[in-house]
Amino acid sequence: MSLSSSANFDEQFFSFVVDAAPDGILVVDGEGNILLTNRQASVMFGYGSDEMIGQSVDLLLPERLRPGHQAHRAAYQADPQVRPMGLELELTARRKDGDEFPVEISLSPVSGDDLLVMAAVRDISARVAAEQRLRQSQAALLEAEQVLAIADDRERIARDLHDTVIQRLFAAGLSLQATASRADSDVRARIEATVDDLDQTIRDVRTAVFSLQTSRPSERGLRGLLLDVAHEALPALGYEPRVQFDGPVESIDEAVAEQLVPVLREALSNVARHAKASEVRVAVSVTDLVELRVTDDGVGVPESVFGGHGLQNLGARATTMGGTFRVVPRSEGGTLLHWAVPRDAADRRSAPADEPAGGPTNGHGEPRDPGPAPTDTGLSRT
Repeated sequence: MSLSSSANFDEQFFSFVVDAAPDGILVVDGEGNILLTNRQASVMFGYGSDEMIGQSVDLLLPERLRPGHQAHRAAYQADPQVRPMGLELELTARRKDGDEFPVEISLSPVSGDDLLVMAAVRDISARVAAEQRLRQSQAALLEAEQVLAIADDRERIARDLHDTVIQRLFAAGLSLQATASRADSDVRARIEATVDDLDQTIRDVRTAVFSLQTSRPSERGLRGLLLDVAHEALPALGYEPRVQFDGPVESIDEAVAEQLVPVLREALSNVARHAKASEVRVAVSVTDLVELRVTDDGVGVPESVFGGHGLQNLGARATTMGGTFRVVPRSEGGTLLHWAVPRDAADRRSAPADEPAGGPTNGHGEPRDPGPAPTDTGLSRT
């Protein structure tokens, strides 16, 4: 089957072959006018087959691209060959309704008396959208990897601060306290001031440790967090507290849980520093109230502790959530710490920010941060 002239294709050839092509086919003369189209070109551009015949091929381009297209067409006519159009360019076509879409175009010169050009146009909208989704997925994956890397770094830094820096500061405080007991009054006062500075430094470091570690929540839930706090108290107490749960503990609102965990940590820290107890029991119950009871069989709470910031902070945590807090002696000996807030306290909460816990005490205040329970328990003056 052959062409009868440069501008007159065999209609049967066009109908059975060109119309079956999956791409839009356009045949354009040297002036850029459309001579022939196939069915897919009509579907792609939204024109009837007769509507495009005789029109400039620029009709199928966005208006902003038409001036430059004339120069490209002239350059192709000067060196016609089979090749893709606009290598390394993002080509855009325009439908009858004005919608623009990405395309790939292949050009082929057609032999004859006059130069004709056949353009095969492929709509690549689906592929471009898939590539965009892939790039977004890759970007999201990269961001997730960066978040994980930052979280790992935070965890490592927190661990180093807790296991190394705090322990060294604590050891230095103990050494200074031992020295103070053998020094005269002037030197003792200076040593005690230095211990106070160490106390504050440890609180600050614990605050940093807590801030670093709260970016990765426990996968074990609130029960796991509370059990972890009890287990972390083992080095300070010499034994692990017994923990009992009653009620739907895991249903506690996160805002309440954020207060409950540091309250338990501070309570156990106080027992370790002051009670000289051989047994500690922890009970967490959930009804309309979230209640924490910490009981010990120790010697009781010294008067100096009641004026300290530690117990004041525990009371503030309860009060700002509409709850109560008390520390009372037990008739059978030892102390009961009772902390309770409404189960729906999160709705009324304006709780203070978490503050440091643990570290050397200065005899005037208790540590307050809900940071990790250390192997040290704070320094008590003699």
